Amino acid sequence: MKTSALLHRLWCLTTYSVLLTAGSGCAHVPLDAHYRGARPLPPDVADYYTVPGEPPAAEAEWIEERGAYRRGLVRFPLRAADFEPTEPAVEIEWFESRRPGRRPALLFSPILGGDYPLERGLCRFFAARGFHVALVHRKTLKISPEHGAERIELLLRQSIVRNRQIVDWMSRYPRVDADRLGGFGISMGGMADVITAAVDPRLKAHVVVLAGGSLADILRDSRDRLITKPRARYLAAHSMDLETMHRVLSDEIRTDPLRFAPYVDARRLLMFIALNDPTIGRANALRLWRAVGKPQAIFVPVGHYTSYLYVPYLKYASLRFLRAHLR
Repeated sequence: MKTSALLHRLWCLTTYSVLLTAGSGCAHVPLDAHYRGARPLPPDVADYYTVPGEPPAAEAEWIEERGAYRRGLVRFPLRAADFEPTEPAVEIEWFESRRPGRRPALLFSPILGGDYPLERGLCRFFAARGFHVALVHRKTLKISPEHGAERIELLLRQSIVRNRQIVDWMSRYPRVDADRLGGFGISMGGMADVITAAVDPRLKAHVVVLAGGSLADILRDSRDRLITKPRARYLAAHSMDLETMHRVLSDEIRTDPLRFAPYVDARRLLMFIALNDPTIGRANALRLWRAVGKPQAIFVPVGHYTSYLYVPYLKYASLRFLRAHLR
């Protein structure tokens, strides 16, 4: 082994040892001092996620009243160009802070599927502290034996177009300060948030939790049963092995966080990375972190689901970051 490669490996092992033995069990790493800024987004890439026409009228229904906030369901039609939406309606849960004046607002992208209990807890936390929050509702994005890889790309593109339309709605809402918009995403929602950060500069700060890239690598490498079981059915239905599936997905998926990472301003991003994550994979999480430009990050020595233990720390670290960048 060459000396430089050996030194690099020793440095990595030492770094991870420090992270794993840190007094609180986690390590807060600052932005890379050598970061030089984001690349400009190519116009043809931006056009792929264009939102056509004027924003349609939204329907709102208030479903919860609290002292610090109120929660409602907001719906409006999805506007799409060049493709037929599989989900023709946009639906969000709107957590509106009761603090006076025009307030900052967050676009909150949830995990893959589920009923959003973790996400609602975080939304309530931020709303009680002066942020309006839009929790995105979406169907589960999954590998389906009856569909090809192009279907995954359609759903991913649709999710980014939907996010941009929610930003349209938030920026026009009377109680929102349109100059103080941010994003928050967990797992698959974190990957969507990285892409949204690249294509929509109206969002000025982002917290990305338990994300990685590329999607093709994650779908090939994951050891999570929620991925391995549908993956096995997909491989059998399409008579593929893992490497063939990986090659097909790499060719078909354009809407991938790793591809968009260089267009994201790392100075306005906080990442939360689990070092023992069998769902995303540590290598995939670190690959995305490096591709963005080594932004400020919190590393924890746990897995994808056991990272729930760090939610109290995540709440206040995210709050400090978002307050600092959305003053």
